[in-house]
Amino acid sequence: MELSLTENKQLLRIDSATEMELEQLNISLNRRIESWRFNPLVKKGLWDGYISYIKDDKWIPAGLWREVMNICKQYGYELNLNNITEIFDKDINQEKFTKWSLDFFEKSEIKPRDYQIEAAFNILKFKRCLSELATSAGKTLISFLTVAYLLEKEKAKKILFIVPNVSLVVQASEDFLDYNYRNAIDIKVQQIYSGQKIRQGRNVVIGTYQSLVKKEKAYFEQFDAVIIDETHKAKSHSIKTILQKCVNASYRYGLSGTIPKEGSLDRLTLMAYTGPVITEISANFLQNEGYIANCKVKIIKMDYAPQSTKDAFREMSQNRYESKDVFKFEQNYIINSVGRLSFITNIISRVKGNSLVLFHRIEHGKKIYNKLRQDGDKIVYYVDGGTDKDIREEYKKKMELGDQVVIVASYGTFSTGISIKKIHNIFFTESFKSEVIIRQSIGRGLRQHSSKDSVNIIDFVDDLSSPDWDNYLIRHSKARIKIYKEQKFKYDVKNVQFEGDI
Repeated sequence: MELSLTENKQLLRIDSATEMELEQLNISLNRRIESWRFNPLVKKGLWDGYISYIKDDKWIPAGLWREVMNICKQYGYELNLNNITEIFDKDINQEKFTKWSLDFFEKSEIKPRDYQIEAAFNILKFKRCLSELATSAGKTLISFLTVAYLLEKEKAKKILFIVPNVSLVVQASEDFLDYNYRNAIDIKVQQIYSGQKIRQGRNVVIGTYQSLVKKEKAYFEQFDAVIIDETHKAKSHSIKTILQKCVNASYRYGLSGTIPKEGSLDRLTLMAYTGPVITEISANFLQNEGYIANCKVKIIKMDYAPQSTKDAFREMSQNRYESKDVFKFEQNYIINSVGRLSFITNIISRVKGNSLVLFHRIEHGKKIYNKLRQDGDKIVYYVDGGTDKDIREEYKKKMELGDQVVIVASYGTFSTGISIKKIHNIFFTESFKSEVIIRQSIGRGLRQHSSKDSVNIIDFVDDLSSPDWDNYLIRHSKARIKIYKEQKFKYDVKNVQFEGDI
């Protein structure tokens, strides 16, 4: 099999392949979307739910070059991959880059760790790639090393740094200023989000997906490099659109604590728009090295529904309703349980230290917030997508300075990227099975602080099951336990019974 990198370096062209080789490429570069069975087009028989990353048996996104190599290795195909080294930086030297990194921070309190320097070097060498870096691995410092090097060595004149929310625009901008402590590099940051003034002569643009996606194609032609922070968000349509517009960006790389699993469509999509995963730093490695706090998971399995309610859910699942509808019924039932609300807020009120309480639906979050304020004596703040960014920042500062502070926040606002070191407890009050959401949420508490040696994760599980049937929220909890095991987080399960409708 022979493939060649096209002149614009965006695609791999299949120059020659046997019928069998071509068929295997089509199979291997074909994935079904998540929850494909529930897609309306699939239900109507108009689509099989598959997305293919090989077009007309001729073209493959250049970011999938290593995936093609792995396919050929797995099936014993001989491969010639022409010109692929043109997308690498063949001149960068690891020893010289290490010396440059250490010299840069020589008089600073910040000292880059060995793996951070190596991660930055790999990004600069491969130019188009992904790095999976657990929370507190130092994604922003690694990003800064790459940005500073690209600007100083004039390998890039203008760099785009994309983040998922406004809080991270502010946080990244402040961190870059701190790292550039002696103004050794001429970094001028432009923040992009609603209401920000555009200033001229800026060489680093930090903005949200939501604000950037609205800009015309011509705007993105100025960038030589594009960085995607929290890359697991990149499966959204907006980030794909942005990357497609960055036609002149020879560097395009993503960093995340939770890159989707091998074999998934989301992972294939990320690699197609950036490149292969070249660095993996796990939470377990950071814990063993003493860089982050340990994690203790307490699963509280709550049995509070009357048997008649459990039987009704079982009957709905097995006879009359689709699974997604039964799941919604379960969700509605739990957030309207007075006894459940009293039980979880009582635990949140009694647990010592600062707590982050995560919810999904606003109705539920406000109930928890109001109940905590009504019955407890802790300082309680509430955050959802409508909370102003300055208010969010103020709440974060209050928690860093306080000792018994509770922030009740939606998963969308505080599960990803938010940096608060003084978190002692994280409560999961609604059910999820997404590995990305779970690992990102836990990551909020793994940052080290003098007031803790570990973070407590309290995972509330709703047991609405019958002896021969597991309800959907129980099934979600089993998926989370699998994640805890894979990440080597210690956990235990406590079974409790109480009246749910008191």
